[in-house]
Amino acid sequence: MSQPSPVKRPAEFPIPQRPSAWELFTTFNSKAKGWAAGVRAALSLLIPGTIAWSLGHTDAMLLVAGGAFAVIYGGNLPYRTRLKVMVFSAALLAICPTIAAWLGKMMWAHMDSGGSHWWLLIAGAYCTFLSGVFTYAQNALRLPPPGGFFIVMVSGGATMIARNGLNPLAIGGWALFGAFVAVIVGMFPALLNPRGPEQQAIRTLNNAVADFEADPSPGHYYLARTSLFEAWSALMGAGIVSGGKVVREAQRDLVAQVQQARKRLMALSAEAGYVDTDEDFSDSNGMVDPTRTAIPHHKPSVKYRFGRSLNIHSHAELSMEKVVLASLTSCALTIWLGLDRPDWGVITALLILQWGPEKMPGTIRGVHRLLGSVLGIGLFAIAHAFQISGLPLLFLLAACQFAAEFFIVKNYAFTVIFTTPMALMMGNSLARPLSDVTIDRLSEVCIAMICAFIFLWFWRTTSDAHYHRRLVGHCKAAMGSLLGALLTTHPDDALYARRDLQFELLSERKHMMKMINNNSSYARRVWAKHNQLQLTGYTLLDYCNAHADEELSLSEINRLAASVRALGGN
Repeated sequence: MSQPSPVKRPAEFPIPQRPSAWELFTTFNSKAKGWAAGVRAALSLLIPGTIAWSLGHTDAMLLVAGGAFAVIYGGNLPYRTRLKVMVFSAALLAICPTIAAWLGKMMWAHMDSGGSHWWLLIAGAYCTFLSGVFTYAQNALRLPPPGGFFIVMVSGGATMIARNGLNPLAIGGWALFGAFVAVIVGMFPALLNPRGPEQQAIRTLNNAVADFEADPSPGHYYLARTSLFEAWSALMGAGIVSGGKVVREAQRDLVAQVQQARKRLMALSAEAGYVDTDEDFSDSNGMVDPTRTAIPHHKPSVKYRFGRSLNIHSHAELSMEKVVLASLTSCALTIWLGLDRPDWGVITALLILQWGPEKMPGTIRGVHRLLGSVLGIGLFAIAHAFQISGLPLLFLLAACQFAAEFFIVKNYAFTVIFTTPMALMMGNSLARPLSDVTIDRLSEVCIAMICAFIFLWFWRTTSDAHYHRRLVGHCKAAMGSLLGALLTTHPDDALYARRDLQFELLSERKHMMKMINNNSSYARRVWAKHNQLQLTGYTLLDYCNAHADEELSLSEINRLAASVRALGGN
């Protein structure tokens, strides 16, 4: 099958219009059906929870729920990568709460013996530490949702439930048991259809494009864009494509379907007048360019991606700073006011800021958090009023787990409705008066939300421009590295250099889209240079695609190098 011809970028794209606040508030970020994943999530809790209940360990039902979140991290990933992701997340969901329980046991021992209320800072500081580490890592590595949110949530609950005198090793052991069952449940469908996730991703893409054709609204457009990213990611994760090529010939038809859907989407978007951008409607790091039919490369190595974020102005660094500062400020304020769940404020700040959102999307996410918390506390109030326990409590938790998985990549407000009662029950809130729980938790959410908004809008507002200039330099350096590689080998043996250039171009493009909202004056000033940089970089990649097995002549390389030199300085 011949390489599809690339879609050429015009030398100038107009600066795209940003979505309205209402579109951000109401949009669903994924077209994927979540029923199967939701059922897996519910079973991952029901099975170990029932075993714990039958053995007489009724308290352990809440503990296995923490480990059961491992299945959410597996999501709808291809089975080839799902197992690795779930095993790694399972380890974190067991280790982090064990450490949290040990710290919580020490904290409550001091407080119960007459120590200051400020001992609660131990719980807040530990959750803040985890939040900072996860925020930096997931942004540097360009990981997909849900990020570190569930691990921090479970760890925060462990610091609170440690007051009941439970052994920290028992808390971690039950979480590990729940995670073990979650891994088995998550991988079980592979026995029925080993290619199910990839096929489902393509069905979702085709359905999203069809919906966009029927109703070319902004919401449908961005759903189709997200579905395109998810389809390419599924094919890469399944090992069907690699290095910009099809490596599993038996599944070439799946690649062709994605390329056809992409062409159809671009034709429809052009007809409707949309300009292609990397829009932050969701947290998916859309490191796939929708304007190209060429098969995308994988992301560079972990070392390479971390190296690119080792800068004081990087997106990962700035996101981490905002999360840590908002969390610590929230902890100090809530403890000073006499509230007793500093981890609750940390979770709120993390939920809003963990992906380094733009100002308006981040603000909308805060509103989602508040509305979801109000409704979630209402759901918790029902369980509290009827003093639900035993198997009914287990089924309520499983229902919440189902809904959390179903909505996790769709809409934060709906997700928070169902994670809130789980977090409250994991934190031993069923034993407290309902009025106290309601007032205290809502107060903590509001305080943390205000802190998050302050740092979202006002912390180091000039860093975006500094980092963009650095990204431009990375793009030019990657072009030089690719040209150097082409002097000694043909393009097919320069895959690493091509992969790195694609990564740098996508990084620069995504950052520019962010600045259109956060620093519009700078974005408008450098917009023409941005377009020329992208055009030059993709001209290089397209030339490599078209001459994959040929050794380029010196005159060809000089001609390509001339276009790079024409970019000039930053």
